[in-house]
This record gives sequence, structure tokens and C-alpha cells, in this order.
Amino acid sequence: MPLLFSIGFALLLWAAFPPLNWWPLAWVALIPLFFLLDRASSKRAAFGWAYLSGLGFFILSIFWVHYVTVAGLILLCAYLALYIGVFGLFYYHIRRHYPPLASCFLLAAVWVVLEYIRSVALTGFGWASLGHSQASFAGLVPLASVTGVAGISFLVVLGNLVIKEIFLGKQDRRVLFVGAVMLLFLFGLILSGALRQPAARGEGLKVAVIQPNIALSEAWDPALKSEIIQRQIELSRQALPEKPVLIVWPESSFPNFIWDREDLLDDIKTFARESRVYLLFGAVTRKGEQYFNSALLVSPDGEIVQTRSKRHLVVFGEYIPFRRELPFLQELVPIDDFTSGAEDAVFDVPGLGTFGVLICFEDTIPELARRYTRQGAGFLVNLTNDAWFRDSGQPAMHLNNALF
Repeated sequence: MPLLFSIGFALLLWAAFPPLNWWPLAWVALIPLFFLLDRASSKRAAFGWAYLSGLGFFILSIFWVHYVTVAGLILLCAYLALYIGVFGLFYYHIRRHYPPLASCFLLAAVWVVLEYIRSVALTGFGWASLGHSQASFAGLVPLASVTGVAGISFLVVLGNLVIKEIFLGKQDRRVLFVGAVMLLFLFGLILSGALRQPAARGEGLKVAVIQPNIALSEAWDPALKSEIIQRQIELSRQALPEKPVLIVWPESSFPNFIWDREDLLDDIKTFARESRVYLLFGAVTRKGEQYFNSALLVSPDGEIVQTRSKRHLVVFGEYIPFRRELPFLQELVPIDDFTSGAEDAVFDVPGLGTFGVLICFEDTIPELARRYTRQGAGFLVNLTNDAWFRDSGQPAMHLNNALF
């Protein structure tokens, strides 16, 4: 029976996220986990079952990582499941030492704190936070402008706890639970509605976004480097009749390493100069022995006028944590480390204004977007390459995260 609860939690919560995106399930998906923890005989059992349940959920929800690295998927999920395991310890303690209503609010707060730590530790991996599952719940999303996604995660955990208590708790507590929590939810929905704003109106900026749809097998084929660049230039030429001011290519749109083929870089500069447009593209750059995942802006004069390198690297995808302390990880995930970029300055360009550039998963890092906004960015650009993950649920999951 405990294993069924564990599997039920993993399946229900996975289904609340893309690709299925059955978001209402998130409001009951945690209940099997709570049943499991209520029956735990010790803290060790609570941690173990919660960890196993979390491991199942993360393997299902981010299974697309295996397209990049199977060993990395296993290690990443084993790490992420620790947060669910720790929640199990808190649940075991709090439910035994605090009144039911207080324990519901405390446990919702604990879940949110653990999600926050997960989103910042080891450069952060906040994917599959509970609040992200509610991206399609238009009535609730505006609340995140005040509370962040954490506020929505809090309500989802609280909702699970309350539903469990109402239907399976003691009769004399139900009225109190319903009254207290309905008031909280009503306040959240009213606040969310009050925060809704009409779309901003102002001067437009014509931007062409180029999606070359290049398979990874092609991207790393040395014989196809020139063809890849020419394909993107041709797609960009097709956009010129619309008179864009800025053309955006994806992350890693320059194949392999930029210093290997200066002739292809010259082709990009020539196109920008002849077309009189700004062109923003992604490439691997190098400084000494350090490698960076970078965004480069080419001006209408054919010069690289600004560069920004990715700061928040993806664990087991762009770097291996504790490489020196745990050398066996290098054998499991044989990748070289990128170096985190030091600069977070906005791009300030005549004719374009001031804007921030986010690379890859950085559009899921809220504080980075806020930092650019506070520096006066008029808009944000995200360069990403989700071709790694083929036709999985990852692109939709990425979009849900970026929404917040």
C-alpha cells in the first residue's frame, strides 16, 4: 500500500505539468504523499518514502534531460528528490507537534522555502515548482506579480492539505478549516484579479525571431557549419521586407566554437552591415582557458558591440558540481565545465534602447529578470535552444516557467 501512495503522488503531480498539463490535479496530487507520511513509523521512514516519491516525480517530469545525458538525469533527480525527502521529515515532526490548522500553514511554508532553496542552490534548478503547474489558471497567475511563484505554490500545498483534512479529518474541525481557508483563497483570488492589468501600449519595435530548427546531429557536424550559418542568414533575409530593427538567432546558433571559423563570423557581420540591422546570436566564446555560453550583438556597421555570457549554468549540463571533491562524477557525466559570466549589464544600444538578454534557462531565474528591469531594461530577450529535448514536454514546461 505505501508504494501505491508513492506512485500515485508521482503520477498525479507529473500529469499536472506539461506535456499533459492537467493543472487542476496539482490541487490533490500531494494527498497520496500526505497519506504516506501520516503512516510513517519513524523519521527515517518519512524521509525514505518522501524521497522515493520525489524521485519518481522528478524522473517523470524532467525525463527529457536524458536526451542530453542519462547519467546527468539520474544524478540530477537523485539530488532534487532530497528536497521532497526533507519535506517528509518536517511533515513527520510538524503533524505530531502542532494543531491541524497551524500545521497546514507551516507545512505550506516549509514546501515553499525548500522550493526556493532548490531554485538557488548550485546555481539553482527551480523547474517543476508547484506554482508553475498553474500557468494556465489565468485567474491566479497575476498574484505572482506580488508573491512570485512561491505564493502560488503556497496556495497549492495549502489546498492539498485542507482538502485532505476536510474529507478525511475529524468532523469537529471541518467547519473551522473550510471557513479559514476559503477566506484565504477568496483573498488570493480578489488580489489576483485586482492586479490584472491591460496590455501596455507604446511605441513598437519590430523584431524578427529566427527559428532554424537544426537537429543536434547537424549542429555538431563540422561539414555542415557553413550550411547552418547560411540557412540562418537566408531565413533572416526573408524577414527583411518587414523592416525589423533587430534580428534574433537562438542560443548556440553559431555551430561549434566561434574561434574555429572566423570566415563564418565574417559572413554574419557582412549580413548585418548590408542589411543595416542589429543581429543578436548565441555562440560559445573563450577567454584564456575558460569557455562561456554567450550572446553577441552585431551592429549595422558589422561590429560586435556588446557581449553577455550566461551566469546561471545548468548543473550536470554545463558544469559538474564538486568536480574536484567527487572525481567519479567526471566519469559519469563526461563534460567540460563552462565558466559563469560575471557581467549582468543591460544592452544599451542607440535605436534599440535598453534591454536585458537571458540565455537558455535564465528566463526561469526571477531575480535576474528583476535585476535587468531595475537597470532600466525596456524589454527582455531570451536566447534558448530547446532542440536538445526534441518533441518532449520540455518546451511547454520551459514556457510555463518563463511566464512567471
